[in-house]
Amino acid sequence: MADTIREQIIAAYVTRLASWLVSGGFNYNCGRSVERAIQVIDEKDLPSCVLWPKSEEVTQRYSKNVCEMIFKVEALTLVEDGVNPSITQEKLLGDAIKIMTDPSVSVTTKIKDIFYTGGGSAGIAKPEEQITAIFAEFKEKYKTANGDPYSQ
Repeated sequence: MADTIREQIIAAYVTRLASWLVSGGFNYNCGRSVERAIQVIDEKDLPSCVLWPKSEEVTQRYSKNVCEMIFKVEALTLVEDGVNPSITQEKLLGDAIKIMTDPSVSVTTKIKDIFYTGGGSAGIAKPEEQITAIFAEFKEKYKTANGDPYSQ
């Protein structure tokens, strides 16, 4: 059977995150290692990002399900020598917001809208720690046919 509209959207964002590269105008190469819903990233795979599809709310309108799904994106990178980890985190957060919400990029025609709802540092790295990270959450809207999550 075909993938649900939700799964098609998730897969499209995994593909989009793979373009999170310095050569694409971003500060870090987090697209070098894109994961989906995993908790442990090997340090050798950094920089990296993880997409977490989360819960959604659904309302009924005109025989359609109007869905609002939450995505969480985590980005991790090594702390650069002589750079305050907070500065790195702010650049990572800016990258995450841009890659997920840039209006000049059409990730998929299946979505109606996506917007940033919040995020920030995933803790401040201690001097002896080598990794710093951020998280960002987004709300994405799409529709499905009533009773048929495979069709719009």
